[in-house]
Amino acid sequence: MPRVSVIVPVYNRPAFVGAALRSALEQDCPGGLEVVAVDDGSTDDTPAVLAAIAADDDRVRIIRQENRGPAHARNRALREARGDLLALLDSDYLWLPGKLAAQVALLDAHPDAAFAHSDVDEFWEDGEGAWTRRPEIVSGHVLRALLRRNVIHTMTVVLRRTVIEQHGGFDPDYPPCEDWDLWLRIAARHPVVGDAQRRVRVRIHEGGISSDPLVVYRQATRLLAAAATRLDRQGHADAGHARRQAARWHVKYGRRLARAGQDDEARVAYTAAARLHPLGRLAALWARLSPQ
Repeated sequence: MPRVSVIVPVYNRPAFVGAALRSALEQDCPGGLEVVAVDDGSTDDTPAVLAAIAADDDRVRIIRQENRGPAHARNRALREARGDLLALLDSDYLWLPGKLAAQVALLDAHPDAAFAHSDVDEFWEDGEGAWTRRPEIVSGHVLRALLRRNVIHTMTVVLRRTVIEQHGGFDPDYPPCEDWDLWLRIAARHPVVGDAQRRVRVRIHEGGISSDPLVVYRQATRLLAAAATRLDRQGHADAGHARRQAARWHVKYGRRLARAGQDDEARVAYTAAARLHPLGRLAALWARLSPQ
């Protein structure tokens, strides 16, 4: 059995998926690897591209299903995977040489860590652009950092199978933030280990997900409120912090809605913030008085 299963959801990516899969297959991976690619109902040339790659390398398995979204595709691949370690890769990203070997070594050196992750090297299809806010690379007990914002680059993550068996996979109720939800569930119980090296090339292009800020902010408020409820129920020490961060994101969402002219929806978000935490009440009041 391969030690690492590479999990690849694919939907209509004929121009990118070949390079993505080759970047995984060219890795030096202790214990060997397999690629489990789930074609999520592609309607273009993607199936032919995948079939050609699988014909050239028997480490590649292609599974086709009706279109259900990336969370369902990843979960299908997770169920079909045979490795003890599960490495996440999307069809428009590229792993840099040495990525898997470095992260397998990290997990071997930190047997208590639920997963390893790393920094990324981003690039724009048109050759222009730059990130102005690079997330910190966190290690240890990182729940508080994750409650503030998602600082985990999904395509850098290598998880232990036992962690997925314990916590489940990606919840399709939170697109495109289902990865953040999973990290929160895991980080409430386990430490993680970070690698400051840039191990993945992130392609920025118009077809990428998470392009609508209102959708992202709405889902952030939902998943953080759910996390606060869950941590309250568990009696977790960070439940109060979770409520505060959920309130903060409701205020951020309310500001976005107000700027978009959706005043009624903004008031709903501010009311929710006030209910979640006392500081949320103050922040919501300030947001109403100073909407910009």
